[in-house]
Amino acid sequence: MPETQTISLADVAKSFADSDPSFRYFHGKIFSVIIPDPEQFADLAANVGIRRQSFPNSHPATMLFGKLAPLVSNRIDVVMAVEDGRLKLHHHLSKAELPDCNYLALISPAERYDSETSYAKAFESISFLKAYLALPFGRLSSYSWVANFDFDENGIVSLSGPTIRMPLLSDLFRIVDPALMAEISGRLALQQTQYRTRLERACKFFDMALGEEDEAFKFSSYWIALEILVGGKSDAIRTKLSASYGQRNKSFADEKLLFKEIEAIRHGLFHKGSFHTLRSYQERLLQLFFWDIVIEQIGLKSRGLALALVESGLIEQEKGRSLGAAV
Repeated sequence: MPETQTISLADVAKSFADSDPSFRYFHGKIFSVIIPDPEQFADLAANVGIRRQSFPNSHPATMLFGKLAPLVSNRIDVVMAVEDGRLKLHHHLSKAELPDCNYLALISPAERYDSETSYAKAFESISFLKAYLALPFGRLSSYSWVANFDFDENGIVSLSGPTIRMPLLSDLFRIVDPALMAEISGRLALQQTQYRTRLERACKFFDMALGEEDEAFKFSSYWIALEILVGGKSDAIRTKLSASYGQRNKSFADEKLLFKEIEAIRHGLFHKGSFHTLRSYQERLLQLFFWDIVIEQIGLKSRGLALALVESGLIEQEKGRSLGAAV
């Protein structure tokens, strides 16, 4: 049985700073642990001995196991709303009051600059550590996410709120057509069980994409929804999407609807593990591809949803802003 130790967050911060003095701000994620033998897990956590170079991104992370509820005494909820024609963020602070039991905390340095904090490498290293712990314990070591917290080099905890992505140009591209919605609803009511089952499953992945914060998983969920909808992979989506515009030549989707650009994201992610970001126009196109195809499948006349976005000028504006930011 391992000896019980009391370790402060300041001690954790110092251990990171000893390896790299630039590590002065840290992010932690707390998970529930349901391993039948906590002593066995505590022993492994104390002796796992994983080095910085062992992480795929060479960015370190560590773990704490024990009664960690005091680390998170408050929580913050952020709600985005439109009031009087203006976008507002509402914040609500409340007591967390976590149960007094054993938890697992995975901690990694965040990169802090003058006006912002980047969590990208910390998230990557925590994800690796979770996967690493799944080798001996499967899901039991991090059964469910409980809370996030940040702290500085002195061990002072600060509240970590949710990440909010503000709506960008193409997010605001709307198709307000009650007649179209009524037509779709009417035709869906006439569909056979096989199509209903396919659409239901596809919509579950579509829904997952809408609520997903990680952009790679968001993209993957949209793509899976499209594959389920058409019953095939990239070329089947391209063919069905072109057909939804009355085009037999499947290259129409590449040339007019930016499908080749979207497919390249899929190829990079699925085959090379490469992913940068999902722009707002790319996400909106994925949504409109889905409904363009559904409209064709249920026998309605094309409304050219994705093409309307491509021709709106919003995509050029968004690309121009991204290039300006890069310069």
